[in-house]
Formats: sequence, structure tokens, C-alpha cells
Amino acid sequence: MAMNSAHAQQLHDGVTLLLSNWFALRTAVEQGWGGHESEDKAKWFMNTVAEYLVDEGHKIDVDDIADVLDDVMSEEFKTILEDNSGYEMGKVLYLMYKDCAAGNYARVDALRKQFPNTRLPTASRAAQADSDSDDSGSDGEDEPAPLTAPPAGEDGMQVDGTEAEPQRRGPVVDEDGFQMVGRRGRGRK
Repeated sequence: MAMNSAHAQQLHDGVTLLLSNWFALRTAVEQGWGGHESEDKAKWFMNTVAEYLVDEGHKIDVDDIADVLDDVMSEEFKTILEDNSGYEMGKVLYLMYKDCAAGNYARVDALRKQFPNTRLPTASRAAQADSDSDDSGSDGEDEPAPLTAPPAGEDGMQVDGTEAEPQRRGPVVDEDGFQMVGRRGRGRK
């Protein structure tokens, strides 16, 4: 029972919208838990799930989808989903498959309205720096530095052409009286 191409495209769009806004996957990509290719793995993951639903959707259930989500997050992103979000996402994906197979795109349209500017997050600069230092080979090409905002004034407003003095912060103590240990930046001057 093959899904026609219009239904398949709608399902693919819905899977991409849903998974790219899934907190667990966004965090894994932003933090680089999948290594320096986290963003590529996430795109592969979304395409794989969409193709799985298009090809096998008529013979799978919520648990099958949840198992795939849990397995890929564990294997590719070293992330264990203790919050049961894999199962919750599996339920939504299953219902989305059923709707798209019947020609009902209401869920996909709702996701488009809910997430109009969906874009997969890129790995954080710290995660990229960690993975870049692990690479033994270099092709000699430097990636362009990300754009940064001008420094902020005392009231938090942007001030052009002035250097903001770094503020020294004292120790941070939580409500239980424990002192929080901050991570020191690598290579700061």
C-alpha cells in the first residue's frame, strides 16, 4: 500500500517540522552530542523517519515508531530519552501518518502555523571547538566567524563603538546552599 507522492510530501514536511522542533533533538544538535556532524545526522534522522513512515507506515504502530526514535537518539546522539518524549513523538507521528495517508493535512498545516520559521539549529560554537580540536587533519580553510552583536550598555541596550567591561561575578549558590561550579572557557586571553 504505497502512499501517493502528494501525501508523502506532506508527511515528510510534517515529520521535518515536528522533529526539528522536538526539544530532545534540538538540544542534541545545539550541544553537538552527535559529534561535529550533529546537524547532518539530524537531517538524516528526519528523512529516515519520513521514509520509514511512507514505506512502512501501513504495517507499524506507535511503539515501533517510538523504538526507532529512541534507538537513533541513543546511538547517534548519545541521548537517553527518560522523559518519554520518544513515545509521545511516536504517537503524533503515527496520527500524522494516518491523516496524511487519508489526504487530511490538518496536522501538518497546524505545525506550519505553529512553527513558521522552522530551521534546524546548528551546533554551538563550544561543541564545534571541541570537535575541531579532535580532528587530526585540516584542509587549511577557516570557517567564517559568526556574527556577534555589539556590546551592551549598563541598561542592556546596544551601544555602538564602546567596549563593555566584563563583570566579575561572585560564586553562585543554589537554594540548598551548594556553590555552583562554572566551566572555565578554553583559550581565553
